Amino acid sequence: MWDLLVTLGTVSFIPGLMPTVLSRRTYIPRVTSAVSVFGLLVIIVGLIGSGLVLAPIVTGASAAVWAFIFLFRGTPPHHPPLTPGGE
Repeated sequence: MWDLLVTLGTVSFIPGLMPTVLSRRTYIPRVTSAVSVFGLLVIIVGLIGSGLVLAPIVTGASAAVWAFIFLFRGTPPHHPPLTPGGE
């Protein structure tokens, strides 16, 4: 029962991350996504240590999404200059 409950809770976070993943204009500082990945990895270890099966797998998927954000959404998008002179 706990495995299913934690799995459903973790799954609920993934749709909220999809706009960040799908929009190339999105910027998340790398420190934010790195801390998220690290925290999720620690949670995965705890879930495995507790004997849960599904929850660590789904939490791993969430960590993979955060790793994608770290790799591809960690640099600010380039904006054209605001003035014609570029200043």
